[in-house]
Amino acid sequence: MNLEMNQESQLLERAKTSTCPVELEKLHNSSSMNIRRAVARNINITTETANKLVKDPVLNVSFMASKNPKSSEKKDFDENSLNYCVLCEEDERYMNCSQCYEANNWSLLNS
Repeated sequence: MNLEMNQESQLLERAKTSTCPVELEKLHNSSSMNIRRAVARNINITTETANKLVKDPVLNVSFMASKNPKSSEKKDFDENSLNYCVLCEEDERYMNCSQCYEANNWSLLNS
């Protein structure tokens, strides 16, 4: 495993398991969609962090943040944009989208 992948794995682990709002606030600025998505799903984020993530430009992140009980921001999602990948509940630490049966079948059906 290369160093970059190892670092991302460690950051994903922290994003999923941290109970420290300050750490989660820092992680929410990650360039990695999966890290931001994991933070968005973490119940230990603050309302401020959740609301920032609801505005994330990546739908996978903003949708998960909108479902977090800490979020007070409301966002309407176009039902057509809520594909399998956006709705996916897979743990970000173990995601392998290229091998996902559901995602691959959804892509084939909608192309």
